Amino acid sequence: MSDSPDPGEPEVPTEDEPVLLSAGATPIAPPPPTPEPIATGALAAPRQRRGARQVLVAGLAGGVVGALVAAGMYAVFDDNSTSSVRAPTASNVIVGPSQRIEQNGDIAAILKADVPAVVAIVDDGGPDNGGAAGTGFVVTADGVIVTNNHVVEGATKIQAQFSDGTKLTAKVLGTAPSSDLAVVKVDGINLATIELGDSDAVQVGDDVVAIGNALALEGGLSVTRGIVSGLHRDVPTGRSQILGDVIQTDAAINPGNSGGPLVDAQGRVIGINTAIADPSSAQNVGFAIPISQVKSLIGTLTEGKHPAFLGVSTDPTSGDDGALINSVTQGSPADKGGIRPGDVVVQVGTTPVHSSAALKPAIRRYKASQQVDVLVDRDGKRTTLHVTLGEATEADS
Repeated sequence: MSDSPDPGEPEVPTEDEPVLLSAGATPIAPPPPTPEPIATGALAAPRQRRGARQVLVAGLAGGVVGALVAAGMYAVFDDNSTSSVRAPTASNVIVGPSQRIEQNGDIAAILKADVPAVVAIVDDGGPDNGGAAGTGFVVTADGVIVTNNHVVEGATKIQAQFSDGTKLTAKVLGTAPSSDLAVVKVDGINLATIELGDSDAVQVGDDVVAIGNALALEGGLSVTRGIVSGLHRDVPTGRSQILGDVIQTDAAINPGNSGGPLVDAQGRVIGINTAIADPSSAQNVGFAIPISQVKSLIGTLTEGKHPAFLGVSTDPTSGDDGALINSVTQGSPADKGGIRPGDVVVQVGTTPVHSSAALKPAIRRYKASQQVDVLVDRDGKRTTLHVTLGEATEADS
């Protein structure tokens, strides 16, 4: 049994509700009666999909795959069914001055350091040849590259294109679809790498820069600037899954940016750009996976292993004060560690758990076989349980 909740009773959004944009879709009104389906998954917005340039020129709209409404967040999956998700309401505490890019010249310094380590990911020949395109960034000098799972999923040939024009074939080392993370590798020597920052130290209002292969345009990578707009967002991604505890930014993120870095004022990666809201209904609402959430997972996938596993299902409507445990898989790490149905997990290690969707990313900060303290609320009393994590199966990854 996975850590993710099963979808509940469908709720159908109204026409007036804002929507979340699918992969490569460019919305206009009204769309043609039977648009070419562009997305293969729900909110995986910024991957540039097949025929995307032609879509931009002809004004075709891809499939609408989700909606944000006042009462919560709703996702529409490929089979046209829906599942409701309670939006988190955890407050964001401002603990100090915002991190600022003081001068335009500071952005030039960031780009000089970071752009050589950012690559355009081109699948199966790219959009003009029936393939797709996204972004990745190099984290080791011998060629380990981080990107989104939805960027490389289903690809038979993957190519990494560097800013100096070098093109290298990449192979997949590991993927974690439920975290929308993939690690690929090219054969390289002394490649430029990008520094990973600390997304746990990020706060609302901090300046950020997004770098990526926006729209797979000719002439190199695109760069946009913005701020951190929100924290602890839970975002539907399709397949009854939710990316929990992600960063919201108003830095412009477009199809093709998926898998690219969101960097702080010092040029350090604090997020992996992953999804956007439909700009016809919401302006400058993008989402990035916090880098501190997946540092350990990157190492796990690089080794060809599966993520850490707890073995519970949770109630998706349990609010913003923890993850309510619905059931515990017999013999799982959770079972052996003493977690019971009805417990509310409020912290894993030093990471607060703001919602049910935030439990899995909190667990995946660790590796299989590691022992972690899990703080639960049981009948109004706080109890710390010591759980030795297991390794997820491929289906639970």
